[in-house]
Amino acid sequence: MKVSEISAREIAVSGLKAQRTRMNVISNNIANAETTRTPQGGPFRRQLAVFRGEPLKGVRVTQVVSDKSALHTIYDPSHPDANAEGYVSYPNVNIAVEMVDLISAQRAYDANIAVMASDKRMSQKALEIIQK
Repeated sequence: MKVSEISAREIAVSGLKAQRTRMNVISNNIANAETTRTPQGGPFRRQLAVFRGEPLKGVRVTQVVSDKSALHTIYDPSHPDANAEGYVSYPNVNIAVEMVDLISAQRAYDANIAVMASDKRMSQKALEIIQK
């Protein structure tokens, strides 16, 4: 693909799609912050969207991976998911971190919308110049 065939709008759309996926993953992390049992067994693990930048094409999410950091354990022998010692494993989701990530994704999303609006204004101005 030639550089002249790439539009700012297409690149911004790729950013919008990637950030929307990232926001969905973050929302899922927040929703499962207290999930101690999943269909796969064990507590929920935080998910992360992996981005790949493509020169002059934008960005895309290549995969969603599980965060392998340590789980949180709390002593609660009355919990149905407690182990033999009475400890329950909780997800490795930190709500404060997720909210910061969500704000970051939202700002990146907004920046891509601004790029699209700017591209539209420039195209309209070019058409006005041509018509004169």
